Amino acid sequence: MEITIHLFKKLYFTLLALFIFINANAQYILTGVVKDSNQQPVPHCSIGIKNSKVGTVASVDGMFKLVIPDSLSQSPVIFSAVGFNDRQVGRSEFKPGMLVTLKEKVFDMAEVVIKGNKMKEQLIGQRSRPMITFSRMFDKNVPSIEQGNIFEIYNQTVLKAYNFYIIPSSKYASITLKFNLYAVKNNLPDSNLLRKLITYRTTSVGWQKIDLAPYHLNFEGLDQIAVTLQLVDYVPDSSGNFIFGVSAKKTLAKDLLFRYQKQGNWETSAGTFIANLDIRYQKGGENLKRQENSLADNSPDIAMLADYYQHKQESIKSGYGRNKRGSYIDLGDARIYTEQYGKGEPLILLHGNNGSIADFYRQIPFFAKHFRVIAIDTRSQGRSTDLSEEPYSYDKFANDLYKVLTALDLKKVNIIGWSDGGNTAVSFNLAHPDMVSKIVTIGANLYPSGVSDSLMASFKHQLLAKVPGQNLRLIQLMLAEPNMTPEQLQQIENPVLVVAGSNDVIKAEHTKLIAASIAKSQLEIVPNATHYVPFERPDYLNRLILNFLAPPFKKDK
Repeated sequence: MEITIHLFKKLYFTLLALFIFINANAQYILTGVVKDSNQQPVPHCSIGIKNSKVGTVASVDGMFKLVIPDSLSQSPVIFSAVGFNDRQVGRSEFKPGMLVTLKEKVFDMAEVVIKGNKMKEQLIGQRSRPMITFSRMFDKNVPSIEQGNIFEIYNQTVLKAYNFYIIPSSKYASITLKFNLYAVKNNLPDSNLLRKLITYRTTSVGWQKIDLAPYHLNFEGLDQIAVTLQLVDYVPDSSGNFIFGVSAKKTLAKDLLFRYQKQGNWETSAGTFIANLDIRYQKGGENLKRQENSLADNSPDIAMLADYYQHKQESIKSGYGRNKRGSYIDLGDARIYTEQYGKGEPLILLHGNNGSIADFYRQIPFFAKHFRVIAIDTRSQGRSTDLSEEPYSYDKFANDLYKVLTALDLKKVNIIGWSDGGNTAVSFNLAHPDMVSKIVTIGANLYPSGVSDSLMASFKHQLLAKVPGQNLRLIQLMLAEPNMTPEQLQQIENPVLVVAGSNDVIKAEHTKLIAASIAKSQLEIVPNATHYVPFERPDYLNRLILNFLAPPFKKDK
């Protein structure tokens, strides 16, 4: 009898626990489509329960699925889309596959027109990515997150573009983000300032640019605006992975804004996005407070930064580095990706640290008219893989190059090496002089102290920070190598063109030392250029290199 009672009690408490678990996890799944008054889909409508973390975003076709926990089952669901009045749907209206119709918003205020041809240009916000950064990473479990920060603007401001940095450890085939713009009240986003939906799709990481010029975002009388990005769609990578984050840096001020969904509460934290606004403004607004890290329109860094953004984006869009005719060469502990263009004498292109074949997008089509161009992604960079674990060295990269050339049955080559690629070219030249006709180095160095002190300090900070997703061995490489001497360079007998920008991060005296140590060297300091000469002065550089390499080959007419 006691055994029976004991079993009954055990069964009772088991069923009770199961009942509590089921009720605690009860939920309602609301599905349907959002359309306008003309029965056209409303893309990327934000859907959520106010002051909660429960929310989602409709697809580009207006379709949605919202999982509502039982604890919020009686709360109304709010549908919000740019250009439409919000709509609140109560529990009594819930039904599977429901149709939600939004009414177009009527704007009483005419569009602000800022006249005058004396407007100045400025970049406000974070103009570059510091070596020590962090990111709040998101995966498929938070599909509607919104994040951003507040910008100080002028009394009369026109928004031209928004630039931001996606952390390299993000993983996806593509993502679609919704650009949001708000007035600011009590240091938090308030009313929406947009009249049209602005979305941005990308398949890359790193710096991104949203062109705002077509939307005529002109403002008068505002001293602050909040800019945020909301994740509205994504496609996982080929391995089924999805993770995404925008890079930020630590600050004392709580400038980072975040909320789980459009109807949720804003949270703030110390830091600021690695992002900036490209603006035009009227002279009359100059007395307003400026963003702490803004750049004046006459700063030389503005032109350099804007140019760098543009070229990185264009290099990605060029298709170089992703050619269907590209091929891999298996080295055992690495698979090296190569692309070939043109015919004639072989010309090898070696990119810089953490770069790729695409960085030569302004050189490949030019030199393919004169040479058989073979562009190579260094191991662990671009599309090349790496299974090794030991520290990197330029000698190792040079040995990889030797194996690639052997696999391609190339006996003698010309080499163009940019930055780290230049260091690899010199190392290869010393190890295999019989395989080199001529080499061109762009921004190369003999040893770490040849690089600007500030940049080396930033490398050290970056190494200590151990930012997720970064290849620390590439940073260690720049801190520890190369370690070549002028005496070693004296062994080089073939012609070498030594190139650097007039404002390069490689110290000028160091570049001159490299040239002075090689018997058949030619030194060229490219005016009005930095370390990014192939981006900034492509026509000048291409002609310079061709004239150096041309004999005994046919010169360009």
